[in-house]
Amino acid sequence: MNHRGMPYLYHFIHVATRPLFKSLFKFQVFNSENVPSTGGVMLMINHASYLDPIFIGAAVNRNLHYMARSTLFKPEIIGKFLRILNAFPVHLGSLDRAAIKHALQILDEGDLLLIFPEGTRSVDGTLGKAQDGIGFMAYRTKADVVPVFLDGTYKAWPRGSKMIKTAKITVSFAKPLDMSVYRNCEATRETYSKIGAEVMARIAELKQERDSENSKLKTEL
Repeated sequence: MNHRGMPYLYHFIHVATRPLFKSLFKFQVFNSENVPSTGGVMLMINHASYLDPIFIGAAVNRNLHYMARSTLFKPEIIGKFLRILNAFPVHLGSLDRAAIKHALQILDEGDLLLIFPEGTRSVDGTLGKAQDGIGFMAYRTKADVVPVFLDGTYKAWPRGSKMIKTAKITVSFAKPLDMSVYRNCEATRETYSKIGAEVMARIAELKQERDSENSKLKTEL
């Protein structure tokens, strides 16, 4: 399959969800121009809900691919639907070389890849630590790395909840990181760790900016 093309059904879902999300969740996107319009891009996003990939897909104008826990692909009918949404399985708890190879291939072909640096959904909505494997992937590719903060999905569908609630959801994009600082360094675990730490630091800054803006709006009301 050519990753560059946007499949018809994916495109339909992508277009249809935007007005729906704006109506139900007061969905807003900030600084989407920070996502390069061409070339491989890693979107590094905080993870708090199963809803996260859907809202990120609605926030960008490019064909988006993402990893999903392998157990989510069963039963088969759910697995087929996830693949329609450009998801591909990754086995957690061990180094899944096949998933990493596929992810790097997507980036090398100039496509958009969604990555959750923390690896799993937050239990309480707070930001966690990036996994070292994320830094490895960012180091190995020439793709741009864009930190992203997704706010509100934890309130809409938190971990452990069986019901989706209405909540304001926003997506904020940072400018691409200057990866030359790291890619010119030796390929070590320390380098990978520093990449992950900077990614999470930028996501934390985006969160602080959004929290500050929300507090300001409440004060004005």
